[in-house]
Amino acid sequence: MTLHQRVLSFVVAAAVITVLVTTTVVFHLGADQLKQEQQQQASVLSQTLAEAVPAVLEQSDEQRLAQLTSQFIGMPQVSGIIIEPMLSGERQIWASDLPATHVPNWFVTATGLTVNTTSVSVSNGWTQLAKLTMTFDPHQDIAELWQQLMRLVSWLLAASVVVVFTASFMFRRVTAPLGELSQRLMSLGHGDFHPTRVTTSVSDLSTLQHAFNLAGQQVARVQQSQQDELSRLRDKLMVDPVSRLPNRGYFQHQLQSFVKDEIGCTLMLLEADWLSRLRARYGYQYRDQCWRLLGEALNQDGLANTHQVVARLSHNEVAILLITDEEKTVRRYLRQLLRMINQELENISLPVNQGFHLGIAQTRTDETVSLMAKADNALQHAKRHQEVYFWPTDEQVDSRTREQWRHLLLNALQQNPLALYAQPVRHRDNQYNWHQEVYAHLWVDDNWLSAGQLLNRIEMYALGEEFDKHVLTRVDAYLKATPQSDKLAVNLTVESVQSRTFHDWLGHFLLKTYLAGKLAFEVSEKAVHADPQACKSLFGLIRTQGFEVGVDHFGRNMDNVDYIKNVEPDYVKLDIGFGQQLSDVDDVFIRMLVNIAAAREIVVIATGIEQSEQHQYFHQLGCQGYQGYILPPIRLDSGEQP
Repeated sequence: MTLHQRVLSFVVAAAVITVLVTTTVVFHLGADQLKQEQQQQASVLSQTLAEAVPAVLEQSDEQRLAQLTSQFIGMPQVSGIIIEPMLSGERQIWASDLPATHVPNWFVTATGLTVNTTSVSVSNGWTQLAKLTMTFDPHQDIAELWQQLMRLVSWLLAASVVVVFTASFMFRRVTAPLGELSQRLMSLGHGDFHPTRVTTSVSDLSTLQHAFNLAGQQVARVQQSQQDELSRLRDKLMVDPVSRLPNRGYFQHQLQSFVKDEIGCTLMLLEADWLSRLRARYGYQYRDQCWRLLGEALNQDGLANTHQVVARLSHNEVAILLITDEEKTVRRYLRQLLRMINQELENISLPVNQGFHLGIAQTRTDETVSLMAKADNALQHAKRHQEVYFWPTDEQVDSRTREQWRHLLLNALQQNPLALYAQPVRHRDNQYNWHQEVYAHLWVDDNWLSAGQLLNRIEMYALGEEFDKHVLTRVDAYLKATPQSDKLAVNLTVESVQSRTFHDWLGHFLLKTYLAGKLAFEVSEKAVHADPQACKSLFGLIRTQGFEVGVDHFGRNMDNVDYIKNVEPDYVKLDIGFGQQLSDVDDVFIRMLVNIAAAREIVVIATGIEQSEQHQYFHQLGCQGYQGYILPPIRLDSGEQP
């Protein structure tokens, strides 16, 4: 007997036993209930009729007596009523005219229910008027129990048939052809575990199938534990336990990451002296409670939607990083921040606009080191002059509205050529370039906007689709004009990733380019988090045409990166913040991220490499490629500024 037949026989036997046991239990419970109901009804109905009859008999009202007995004789349980008056001796008999229902005799016998006759004396309190006899026939109740059991058995048999066929179908799926096992093993090598569904006899495959499933489960657990450990490490090493805000280490990583990308940033340093005074007056416990409340307030929706990160740097200092240099946006955030701080002060009965100072600094160039110093200088200035905040560029307000800026950038995209630069991504083991990542500069206001500054404003003013179309069109023209060029990688904006219209445009664009070996596409980790399904759909569209896809800024938030299991990139680029001033904490996160990607056979590329020592460090960790100013960007086209 095959394993399939054994399992099927077991399922059939289990189904039959289930039907028999369930039917037997329901039958006995129903029969016992009917017996109890019959006894109760015989007593209650006979006594009720006996109490109602005396008044009718004393008046000798035959019509009322007939009406009274008809109410009882119409009940399914009552089959007959006999009244024998003591004086006249004329017996009156009423019999039920309800139609009989067919029930097998063996079933009636099995219930143990019989016709029951109950006799009571009818009196008016001191004189016996008549003898009342009522006959109770359980046949109707037995017939109803029979119908219920028939319906139950029908449903159980139907369910059993469904279970048997389902079990047979599922078992055949689990025991699919043996050739599928090799595909499962290949998937397991990429980190995707699925139980085997090979089909053969038990003696041939049971041991191998069990071993494979056990190994696959262990691999899946290890991978899941890596993801969970990454999140736990972030909470343990990068989060302040009192305020639940990110700590200085996490903030420095984020600051380096964005500033090194040449993204316009605004840094605010908040020194909350009132917290120190609270500690001196009420102790650490009260101070810590205020820190927690402040942390929650800083992460409320109105503020959290604007800033990139807010972190606790010291016992009374908070750093806030905004990924924008737009004056109006910063001003609006500053007003909300001051309102929130004053609200917290009012909640603990302290005067507003006192006990804290703010220093604000901005950067539009690569000023990783100096931005913190600029913000701290502004903070010290505010403290010396007893000002709530100090903003060195407070007088330099851009008079353009958001819509005017949008039109300015749109016109620049349509009228001025983009300056294309590319930075090589080199293989770790040789001098060949993996590809070159494209950066675009745009001529705006008699000046070139760098890639980071440009992308910041492109995203701010919702011009991502237009920008990506311009870049791809220029890249297509360049590659066709210089066929000997290396493969180029283009970073797509968040707006393009989420736009179905752009997906359709890109599909048509790729069909007519014939550049599958010359072009690759990247999206930032932020774009994947923003819309995982749209990103997965976009990656599928690009891969269908034979192009590579990658994820940039991998691990920027030092949090769970399980999304790579769904989008399945060909390569990932470690966030640039990991390439600068490596610490023991950074080393832990880097090793974890590299191991997670390597377990799925995803190529890992280190970024921000400026020295050969960094290159060697990432090399020994297992990164297959590297990128950074050790290989500076080069101008692709020869165009000059407009």
